[in-house]
Amino acid sequence: MDVRFVKQRPASGEDPISPFLRRRQDERLRRSRRRRLTLRWLPIVAALSVLGLAAGSLLGARWYLTHSPRFMLKRIAFTPTDHAPAAELRRIASRHRGRNIFRLDLARIERELEQVRWVKSAMVKRILPDRLFCAVEERSPRGLALLNGRVHLIDEEGTSIDLHTGAVGGGSLPIFTGLDATGGGTRAREQVARGFDLMAWLDATHPGLMKEISEIDLKHPDRIGLLMNSGGPVVRLNPDDYGANLDRWLQMRDYLATHFGDGAYVDLRFKDRIAFQPLQARRN
Repeated sequence: MDVRFVKQRPASGEDPISPFLRRRQDERLRRSRRRRLTLRWLPIVAALSVLGLAAGSLLGARWYLTHSPRFMLKRIAFTPTDHAPAAELRRIASRHRGRNIFRLDLARIERELEQVRWVKSAMVKRILPDRLFCAVEERSPRGLALLNGRVHLIDEEGTSIDLHTGAVGGGSLPIFTGLDATGGGTRAREQVARGFDLMAWLDATHPGLMKEISEIDLKHPDRIGLLMNSGGPVVRLNPDDYGANLDRWLQMRDYLATHFGDGAYVDLRFKDRIAFQPLQARRN
């Protein structure tokens, strides 16, 4: 049996593609894909390289700033103070001398300075390459208060500034008492604010009486007690209406002392009525 192999001809209109040409086409296609992929990743790689260089530069700069001897603290300057002890302020700041100024905790230094007598607030700034500048705000004395058995100068918030020695003034002001019994905090500040408000009111309406007052008792929230320089009964005022019955009592206080003797207290808090407690009756 004869077997013949017939070579298949390409279809009409088609040119035969040799294996060599096909390989070259596949290779060009792969190169084209690689180029497109390279072009796609090139901006990302470049951006990452820039970021890496920037991060490296920042780390290098940070290391230099925090380790270079050029930035070791050598000099400390303060704003002038009238009452805050300058030696104590410098002693606190000088503890950090020789340390790198960029590694200092400025907020901590400010808190330490604010613990010093008379200091209300402190602000510490770096001055390159090796200095600190400390701006200190002092408290302003507004009155006197008996705290823990000793008379202190206090500011408008009732914060103790220093012991009262008479060197700063304020000796003619009434002394706030009873603040220890308030327990401190918000209630003490409210009572101190009430005491200053009363003093301002008396200065404006009864300046003569203001000079006679020795102590202002702020212990009780429902009354304010006045003790006079000349002694006599405690005068209880209405904390919401300082002037209630006050003028009537001023007119008749000599009469009460003459006819009833010394009194334990005079209560002016009630509407159109003055309550007088004789001292002898109180003892009985």
